[in-house]
Amino acid sequence: MNWALIAVNVAIFLLERVDPSIVPRYELSPDSPRLICFITYAFLHADLLHIGGNMLFLYIFGNNVNDKMGNLGYLAYYLAGGVAAGLLFVLGPGQARPVLGASGAIAAVTGAYLVLFPRSNVTVLFFVYIIGQYEIASIWFILFFFAYDIWANFAQSDGVAHMAHIGGTVFGFCICFVLLWVRLLPRDQYDVVALVQRWNRRRQYRELVTAGYDPFTYGPAVPKRPAPPDPNALRIAELRAQVADARADHDLDRAAQLYLELQSLAPGQAMNLQPQLDIANHLAASQQYAPAAVAYELFLQTYPKYVQLEQVELMLGLIYARYLARPGRARELLTHALMRLHEPKEIDLAKAELEHLPPASPPGLPSPQPRK
Repeated sequence: MNWALIAVNVAIFLLERVDPSIVPRYELSPDSPRLICFITYAFLHADLLHIGGNMLFLYIFGNNVNDKMGNLGYLAYYLAGGVAAGLLFVLGPGQARPVLGASGAIAAVTGAYLVLFPRSNVTVLFFVYIIGQYEIASIWFILFFFAYDIWANFAQSDGVAHMAHIGGTVFGFCICFVLLWVRLLPRDQYDVVALVQRWNRRRQYRELVTAGYDPFTYGPAVPKRPAPPDPNALRIAELRAQVADARADHDLDRAAQLYLELQSLAPGQAMNLQPQLDIANHLAASQQYAPAAVAYELFLQTYPKYVQLEQVELMLGLIYARYLARPGRARELLTHALMRLHEPKEIDLAKAELEHLPPASPPGLPSPQPRK
């Protein structure tokens, strides 16, 4: 649907070049707004730079929002964002000239992106003596343009409908936040609602501890003799930091090597969610199946509510079935994964592997030999 909206905008822009009279008939005038114009104005553009900038932003932010909302939901949301932006423009003070352009609807899309993907990064291309690129968190990128629209709306007159941008962003953020809160959109641990909930839990915990609550005895704090320091604690902390740094530098070979050293020193030490999964995947890809299985098992124990847990179960089940001769655990993992898998190829893979597993042995009898 996002690609379809881009195509419609481009097609109408080309039609404007053929028949320029379309623009005055269907742009949104604050003096005499017509209902149809609250939709049509968002598909008109003044020039090539206008439509090029708008379609670039729609391409960058729209596809992921489209994936979350589905095609029909995304279309309805996009059109509603354009209407909301146009309505705020018409009701805003000092608006004399008509407005046209998709930027109000696209601002609603960026507001939704801010709610759904606050921790994602945007790659920015810059021209300062040299051509380069820089990654910036999407939350700061979108908030920068929102703050600029607020400033520009009251500080200068540059012919841009900043009030429509403001209205679209506020509408998009609020509506998408409510849709997430009532679970009409699929939730995950990275959206803004999850971030707010985790922040609130940390705040409550700090207040309880500050007030004297002891989280280990579930009661008031009681003075205790300090425990002797763990001689390995410093090395464990160093290794965890080195693993995180190596992964951040995309050096997964070194990250995996340091992780294995960490496990030999302190078995059961789990990294944060994505680093733990990346290292387990890298160990499996490097054919280090035994440590990969341990890393996957630790991931399942530590992050049992991971949204794509069935993918991890499928991978671990294949490793046990094909390389580590543990058919019982493989059958358990593959059977559980089948309950949640959606991709036909993955479903077929799990079923085929289950068919090749030796039958379960009755209690007290030895398991049959795994297939070679």
